Amino acid sequence: MLGAIPIIADNRIRAAMEQGEFEHLEGAGQPLRYLDGHYDPDWWLKQMLQREQLTADDVSIAREKLKQARSQRNP
Repeated sequence: MLGAIPIIADNRIRAAMEQGEFEHLEGAGQPLRYLDGHYDPDWWLKQMLQREQLTADDVSIAREKLKQARSQRNP
């Protein structure tokens, strides 16, 4: 027996398909990028950093701020 959420999701996907909302997606008909046979578990993180133009220093600063925020919540 399916729950309500998968049924609702399926109905919304079907409606979007009927309205043509999936017909002009970026990259449609092109091979998937980054599939060169080498698996990198951090591929999504590297893509995000590149997309957002973040440097290693930005990541270090964010990590420190997160540690500080966590330590203030849980003394």
